[in-house]
Amino acid sequence: MQNEQKIIIGIPKGSLQENSLLFLRKAGFDIALTPRVCQPKADGCAMSCFLLRAEEIPKYVAGGELDAGITGSDWVLENKAKVVKVADLDFAKQTVGKAAGRVRWVLAAPQNSPIRSVKDLQGKVIASELVNVTMAYLKANNVQAKVEFSWGATEAKPFLGADAIVDITETGESLRTNNLRIIDTVLQTKTQLIANLKAWADPWKKERIQTLGLLLQSRIQGLQMTNIIAYINKANLPNVLRYTKKFGKPWVKTITGSDLLEISFRCESKLARDFIPCLRKAGAREIVQHSVFPLF
Repeated sequence: MQNEQKIIIGIPKGSLQENSLLFLRKAGFDIALTPRVCQPKADGCAMSCFLLRAEEIPKYVAGGELDAGITGSDWVLENKAKVVKVADLDFAKQTVGKAAGRVRWVLAAPQNSPIRSVKDLQGKVIASELVNVTMAYLKANNVQAKVEFSWGATEAKPFLGADAIVDITETGESLRTNNLRIIDTVLQTKTQLIANLKAWADPWKKERIQTLGLLLQSRIQGLQMTNIIAYINKANLPNVLRYTKKFGKPWVKTITGSDLLEISFRCESKLARDFIPCLRKAGAREIVQHSVFPLF
């Protein structure tokens, strides 16, 4: 009996792990994570999973050990990995949606450091986990400096011999807490689903990887959006439209044999707290809010 055909997926361990698993599960993939086990179980789907550092996933996808994986665009660049970018996934460690696009690698130095620009790093020492990208950044700015690989806790390195660091930040809080000042942005990064070139050329695998990307994107968007449905008297429609104009136009459905209309709006989840009181003030009733699951 032949083994069931599967796609092999890399799930990032560490900062992206929680949200990656959250959206994979919301997309309908029953992934069970067991402590100290590197291969989470994915029941009921043609998928095999490995839990790996995001830094390594591009290497294994490019090499064919993985058919696809979730990682950062920064690590694709760092590994110089030749892969297919399947989908941008709008989440990071702490944020989901547009805010996730603010994740970046920055050049930083201590608050009391005389270093004010990348030009001041000539002949200096920089610590970073992102060595290749940092070297390319220095070369683009005609600066010769030593880039030392950091195994982590990079914020401590300026106090242990490095003149500056290139480190990733989502909110800047960790840098501020460690008395570091941002000098420049080296690279904007985003979470991505990537695929192996040969896997992408296989119609069966391509279809499943594409479907995975679409389902992930739909659940990420669904978390940011909400549907609001309410009932109003037909005569009250102009009043409702006036109160809710800034939230967009609703879908309006006539209810047969009734003076009522069903109206539905789609808006950002964070706007619902302002939108629902507007509907109430305009005379709407039986207001219901529910999640959005766009399937494209």
